Amino acid sequence: MGLFDLFGGSKKKEEEAAAQAEKLKEEQALKDKEDQKAAHEGLEWPHPVPISRVRPSGEEPDKFEDPVSPERKDEIGPLIYEERISLDTLKFLTLPELLFVLTTQEYFNSKSKLNNFSENHRILYNELLNRVRDAKMIYCLYDDATKFPFVENGMAYIYLEKEIAEQVVEAYGKQFRKLMVKECPAVPEGAENTDRGFFDYLYYLGIERIIIDNGRYRARFSRSEIVAPPNFADDKKQAPMNPQLRLAMLDFLSEARWPVKYEKRTQVVQTKEARMVALARAGRFIVPIQHEGPAEMMNDGRIKFNKDTKLRFPVMKTNNGKLFLPIFTDGIEFAKKFGREGFEGAVFKFSDILRFVQDKDGLAINPMGENIMLPKDKMMALEAASQAIAAKTATGKPAKEASAQDIIKRASAEDVAQKIIQMPKRTENTAEAKAEDTNATENNDNGEEIADITPEN
Repeated sequence: MGLFDLFGGSKKKEEEAAAQAEKLKEEQALKDKEDQKAAHEGLEWPHPVPISRVRPSGEEPDKFEDPVSPERKDEIGPLIYEERISLDTLKFLTLPELLFVLTTQEYFNSKSKLNNFSENHRILYNELLNRVRDAKMIYCLYDDATKFPFVENGMAYIYLEKEIAEQVVEAYGKQFRKLMVKECPAVPEGAENTDRGFFDYLYYLGIERIIIDNGRYRARFSRSEIVAPPNFADDKKQAPMNPQLRLAMLDFLSEARWPVKYEKRTQVVQTKEARMVALARAGRFIVPIQHEGPAEMMNDGRIKFNKDTKLRFPVMKTNNGKLFLPIFTDGIEFAKKFGREGFEGAVFKFSDILRFVQDKDGLAINPMGENIMLPKDKMMALEAASQAIAAKTATGKPAKEASAQDIIKRASAEDVAQKIIQMPKRTENTAEAKAEDTNATENNDNGEEIADITPEN
């Protein structure tokens, strides 16, 4: 036997061994696939769920037509048994088909564990996120009661097809919800890459959980999986942001203005109000001011006043003649009305703002937005009770509640100067202030779905 035959034969044996190993691997993969199918035998393919469990009394929840035919389900459903789902396969699936496969995988895995579930789930989920990121237009459900995104159980609803979003709005109308479909460009026309887009805006509203395609096959994802939160770590004089408070305000307003009756509605509204008030008391706000007299701009951006400087605060007047001091949760809301020459933005804690309401009837939070009005007497009662609790905690002894005179103190110009920051300019086409008298804040989530509802008389 020649040297060539010796090495040639050895190479041939290696190739045969490799082919045999590959064959055994394929047979094992086929067996694993069949075993998984056997484990799920008898399970039906998933179908769309109702848009919510809320329903008018005596009626069944709305269900939409299944966007994936039985034949198509039989074609694409078995993808969940693949050792590794191919990206090339996924790109030919429509959004409803992709969500069907994702839903099927999660449902079947909950009944009997799928091999390589985590990797395949990540492949499917990433494909969904990429489609959301690449979308030029997002169709978001807005609540006519708040003029902001509709929030249910802390989640907003988006769609990539306007027609489907409009069908969902119609279905919610049967629940006495007045919703609308708003076209939200992912990035506004003419905007630079550094400008804020739709998902950045949701951050300021505190909306972090999103559902896509509610009413068909749907999926949940986090806003932060699309865009990261804004980073202001290097901005020592940043404007405040109160995303949790804004979400609580939307939750309250949506519930309070929903014209229905259901069991425990009063408790639900009160719980939401209490949550909102608690977040407001813990927040920092922008207060618009004007000054008259000497003022010197310092190198760090602060304004230096002297004893001759006088401060003026704008007021919002309601239809019944009451005066409210406008305060703002963030720079976006401030810029709607006061982002112009002649007004400065000073940042204060809620307790400090009470010093400025001595001659006013209360506070108006975001008057061009949510327009939550807090009457002065209610604010004083809350603050007095809070101070008494804090004093008792510190000393271990009961403390006398502070009077309104103790709480309300006029601030000097020197006090305010340390709080002023640079604010954005006023935006175009802002609405005029509403003179709506909303006496509370609300926010609740008892963790249970509401079942039967009836319209208010």
